[in-house]
Amino acid sequence: MMQLCFPTIYWHFHVGKIDFDNLEERCVVNDEWNCLVKTSRGLEYDWSKFLDTIHPYFTSLPYKKQGSLKFDNPWMNVYTKGCYQEPHQHFNDRTQLSYCYFSKLPEGCGKFGFWNEIFRNYCTTDLYWVMDLDIQEWGYPEVKEGDLLIFPAFLIHQVTYHKVDEPRVTVSGNVKMLIQE
Repeated sequence: MMQLCFPTIYWHFHVGKIDFDNLEERCVVNDEWNCLVKTSRGLEYDWSKFLDTIHPYFTSLPYKKQGSLKFDNPWMNVYTKGCYQEPHQHFNDRTQLSYCYFSKLPEGCGKFGFWNEIFRNYCTTDLYWVMDLDIQEWGYPEVKEGDLLIFPAFLIHQVTYHKVDEPRVTVSGNVKMLIQE
């Protein structure tokens, strides 16, 4: 029987609707990214209500040690027709967790996906060419408006091409666990 040895772990919660006080209209294209997604990065915004709402989901995760959570400033991303987000990860500055909250997801919008890095390593071997194994390169969690995904910061993720007129809106960020010795 075939078994997976190293499955990808992420946590999926339904938080519900969160209001962002017209932040969506203030978002602008970030010239540092290789896409046309509008973002709130660099804008002043009071994230305390949002962070207070998602904090309990982080404290429910299975930590080995007790510590405090340090949330970096989140950012909102607004995808209009033709936008996408290239594959990337948030593994920097000792960040352990990343998250994505799905605020607006119109029917047919771009999909959030995790890349199966094992697939790349597997496809570079001769085994790929002789064995009939169904290994998926990308995994796309079924999400809906109000959902929150929490995942290890090293996971490569992306958003596929946004094909509809209504905007797709998400809020993302990074979290560090500060261990108390």
